[in-house]
Amino acid sequence: MGADWCPPGILSLGIGGTPEKAMLLAKWGMMDPINLHELVARGPKTRAEELRLELYEKVNALGIGAQGLGGLSTVLDVKVNDWPTHAASKPVALLPNCAATRHAHFVLDGSGPAHLDPPSLDDWPKLALDFGSSRRVNLDALAKSDIASWKSGERLLLSGKLLTGRDAAHKRLTEMIARGETLPVDFTNRFIYYVGPVDAVRDEAVGPAGPTTSSRMDRFTDTMLAKTG
Repeated sequence: MGADWCPPGILSLGIGGTPEKAMLLAKWGMMDPINLHELVARGPKTRAEELRLELYEKVNALGIGAQGLGGLSTVLDVKVNDWPTHAASKPVALLPNCAATRHAHFVLDGSGPAHLDPPSLDDWPKLALDFGSSRRVNLDALAKSDIASWKSGERLLLSGKLLTGRDAAHKRLTEMIARGETLPVDFTNRFIYYVGPVDAVRDEAVGPAGPTTSSRMDRFTDTMLAKTG
């Protein structure tokens, strides 16, 4: 899968039963809390738990990292659930769960609405950004020679017009190009941020807008570069 599933996330395996049962087991495991740190602390008690640890260590050792950019955290947890099966076959289902997935558990008992306390920001480490060492980039007045001077790992502070779009948008654009239709946006010398922002909430300027994996747009890249400027 590489980075196509937007790591870091969770991998869930369903082993045994019928093919349908294996997929259901994998889906059940995906909804369990992230608790691999507890398993590491106490040690495995079953073969399934041993497999969880083995896969966790080996997948993270690949160095794929967040969004495929490299690093030690490719999976946050690995789930393994098994079921009795016939000796003639052993179906295995594997589901990836990307970092954007969020879910909450609650029980409705008839006493009223469920109230979920938001996480405290104090639980996150304090980060201090050194903007003095960053390069300021005006996207409205950018030349190819400027891009050639950028270095890997360098922090850029972007200003100006930035377009957004992901695979669905790129598919529609390439289909319009193939039909000879006029595109709704001028892409000349413009950057496209591979993202699909959602609706803003209350007074937010924009809703959640996390980057998506660039390889989903690879099959459209040649056409976009050649035909849109």
